[in-house]
Amino acid sequence: MAAHAMRYQPARRRRRWPKRMLGFLATIALLGSGAAIAYMVMPDREQGAAAKAPPPKAKETVKGQAPLTKAQKRARHDAVAVLSRQGYEPAVLADWRSGAPFKVLLGRDEQGAMRAFFFSGAKFVGHDDAATSNDIRVVKAGRRTVTLSYRLSTGGRTRVVFKLEDGAVTHADAVPPSTVR
Repeated sequence: MAAHAMRYQPARRRRRWPKRMLGFLATIALLGSGAAIAYMVMPDREQGAAAKAPPPKAKETVKGQAPLTKAQKRARHDAVAVLSRQGYEPAVLADWRSGAPFKVLLGRDEQGAMRAFFFSGAKFVGHDDAATSNDIRVVKAGRRTVTLSYRLSTGGRTRVVFKLEDGAVTHADAVPPSTVR
C-alpha cells in the first residue's frame, strides 16, 4: 500500500501545476490592469507644468503680412462676436484679411460643423450656405473675392468663388449640396 501512496503524490502535484500557473497569470493580469489604470489617471509631470504655464498666444498674422492695428483688431473682434452670437467660434483667425473690403471668417460650432461668415468692411453680410459643412478651407482671399474649398464625402474637394455684389454675397459656381459636404 505504501507504493500506491507514493504514486498518488506525483499525480497530485501535476494537477496543481496548471492551477498554480493560472493563479499566477491572473495575479499578474490584475496587477497589470491596476498599473495601467494608475498610469492613465495620474497626471504627467510635463502636463502639470504645462497646465501651470500660461497658454501660448495664438498666431494672428500670416507670414509676410503686417500686424493688425488696434482698429483692425477691434473690427476682427466685432466679427468674432457675430460668430459667437450665432453659436460659432473662429476656426482660423488668420483668414481675416483686414485690408480687404470683402472678408471671411470660418466658424465651427460645438459639434464641429463649419460655416463661412462674410463681411463687407466690418458689417456681416451673409453665409456661404444655409446649411453647415463638415470641412471648409479658405483657399484664396483677395480684395473682392474669396475662394472656399469644400471637402466632399464622395472624395476630393471642390472650390467655390464668392463675391460681394451690391451688398450681397454671390457665387458663380454652385455650392455643393449639404448631403455631400
